Amino acid sequence: MRIFWCSLAWLVLFAACGAAAMLGAGYLMFHALAVAKKISLLGAEFGLNLFTLAICFALLPGARRPPAAPQPFGLAQGIWGMAGFVITMVAAGALAANLLVIENFALIARHADVRVDLAGAPFVQAATCAGELGAALFVVWYLRRLGPANATALAWRPAPPGAYAAATACGLAIIAIVLTMFHFIPPDASKLADLPMAKLFTGSAIAVLPVLVVAGLLGPVLEEIVFRGIAFGGIATRLGPVWAGVITSVIFIVAHYPEKKYYLPGFFDVGLFALAAVLLRLKFGSIRPGIWMHILYNTGSAIAASLIQ
Repeated sequence: MRIFWCSLAWLVLFAACGAAAMLGAGYLMFHALAVAKKISLLGAEFGLNLFTLAICFALLPGARRPPAAPQPFGLAQGIWGMAGFVITMVAAGALAANLLVIENFALIARHADVRVDLAGAPFVQAATCAGELGAALFVVWYLRRLGPANATALAWRPAPPGAYAAATACGLAIIAIVLTMFHFIPPDASKLADLPMAKLFTGSAIAVLPVLVVAGLLGPVLEEIVFRGIAFGGIATRLGPVWAGVITSVIFIVAHYPEKKYYLPGFFDVGLFALAAVLLRLKFGSIRPGIWMHILYNTGSAIAASLIQ
């Protein structure tokens, strides 16, 4: 109970400080209290996102249980590793969006042209990259917190060459299924164009390059470490590997809803991928082949999607 009240106090403090700061800045910029009050809501949201990141990284005294002796890796650690990954990604992306909006307000107050279209590709690209970077920092921090003694449970170990050959075969097979589905059940390109994901790969090469690195390399590594490593290992300690595979696969499929909601057959290849990744982990005792397959899958899916545009 003490942790709850302490966390609530930190939350109120962050939100209040953010709102007060933007209230003052808004009044100085526009000399209108009504406008400043509206901008203060943005400050409160900024404070909320800062609070979320701070609590995920255990930076707030009294708001997180201090680590005592190293605890064995288990269900709680697996679930929090997955939840913290998602929460940090959302909060970091939202924080970047807050900063861009604040910058636009400052430019408007100076009667200057805004730099970022809040409905355009640069805004989505910046928020996405910031979210992935925040999630990457959380994963690194969390793995260090768990310690090297839990590497076995996370299945971060070398795999034989045959494992990578199997991962390559699975990845290419799933890509072929994606292309076949696109041929016989073509998606509505106009609906896909409305997705924020469609804006990630538009614009100059300099703007798109970080997104390519995130989607093709960083994202696969992080997701496999979190879903087939941390979450799978933690759930398996309590429920066994079968239920760990089922639960993490279902969550993985649901996590891809925003990009598949306008093309329901897309859930089929995501489900196949999740199943293949779990089987690779179980057969070879390592998540590294799954990481390689994930890189192939993301790259092939991006190419397949480009063919319909």
